[in-house]
Amino acid sequence: MIDQVDRELQEWVKSVVMGADVVLGPPRQLEGKHGVSLYLLALTNPPQAWMNRQPPIRIALRYFVATWAGDDEEEAHRLLGKLVLAAIKKHEYELDLAEVPAAMWAALGIAPRPTFTLCVPLPIERLEPVTRLVQGPLVMRGTPITSLYGIVLGPGDVPIAGASVELPALQLRNHTDTGGRFHFPTVPGEAGSTRLLVKAKGRVQNVTVEQPTSGREPLVIRFDSFEIK
Repeated sequence: MIDQVDRELQEWVKSVVMGADVVLGPPRQLEGKHGVSLYLLALTNPPQAWMNRQPPIRIALRYFVATWAGDDEEEAHRLLGKLVLAAIKKHEYELDLAEVPAAMWAALGIAPRPTFTLCVPLPIERLEPVTRLVQGPLVMRGTPITSLYGIVLGPGDVPIAGASVELPALQLRNHTDTGGRFHFPTVPGEAGSTRLLVKAKGRVQNVTVEQPTSGREPLVIRFDSFEIK
């Protein structure tokens, strides 16, 4: 994506200052020559002026723009002036005339000279969702809802208090009361569609609900032994 913006920016500069060399990279590459250097400084947040653009711009590329014309500084200034005026008229770009810090010149290894920074949008392709044609009338299918009552018993049919009862598919969990009972008020009503994970005293059981339950006829879950084998 960035390489595409590089090429488009180079072509735009060439159309403004025809006949001049346009290179990507640090400005000193053109020192003593005739042309324009475009140096990508950073990827940054888009300028405030772009906030309402459609589609929204999420990333901006900041290019450092400098011109050279051998020993002819007047010609270098002419090239720079043409680019500045063209950038002002090109609404897709944002011109930044802030002074370049001295540390930047030191890092680039060249003496300070007139330059400007250009913010260019980085287009990001959005994948449009695939819209499929409706081939028939809309059919609504409901899932029956019921309540689940159960009791957890240990050896000798002794109720187990504090056993953990989970519905993994619904991310629900309950614990048995002092009588070993538990209750989930809303679960799928289709036979075989409700699966439980029951944990008691270090033992685990997977249980599938095969028939309706009620407070009088709860699902009975038995642990025959808690001995460690």
